[in-house]
Amino acid sequence: GNIFIGTGAATGGRSGFVVLAPGSGNTGSGSEMVLAGGVSPSSTGGVLAMFSGEGTASSSGNVIIRSANAGTTGTSGSLKFSSGTTSSGNSGVLDISSGAATNGRGGAVVITVGSGTSGVGGQVRILAGRSTLHTGGVLSLGSGEGTATTSGAVVLRSANAGTTGVSGVLVFSS
Repeated sequence: GNIFIGTGAATGGRSGFVVLAPGSGNTGSGSEMVLAGGVSPSSTGGVLAMFSGEGTASSSGNVIIRSANAGTTGTSGSLKFSSGTTSSGNSGVLDISSGAATNGRGGAVVITVGSGTSGVGGQVRILAGRSTLHTGGVLSLGSGEGTATTSGAVVLRSANAGTTGVSGVLVFSS
């Protein structure tokens, strides 16, 4: 049977919160929290869906997925988004996109590395897939189409250098 966890509706204010969280401990690692879709031995597995709340007269809610801040030592937790492996057929698609807008601009997609105070800056790596039998995957960068006017620019640049040093090198090679 189905299990529904929720709060009641409110007519003159906000409805209540729903919080699922393991308790804290004083030794060892923190407890895990696992959300998983159902397993099917004969068909497609169950979907795991997370949605923000709809704002019928205003903005919809945010979806925030983040690891907690680290303590005085250690690093903050990693975020890993990947599709599973497969023994026969293609693995799943990882699709990151913003929604379409009817009377406004489409939302931006921003991938940035946080700043640090020691060592070199963190890397951003975008790699196409490797194939052991056929041609490797294509890496394609394209600007947006302007159906009634100019298409968008494609800008590849290194950042300005500080008071010492030189700006970064751009390398294009086959």
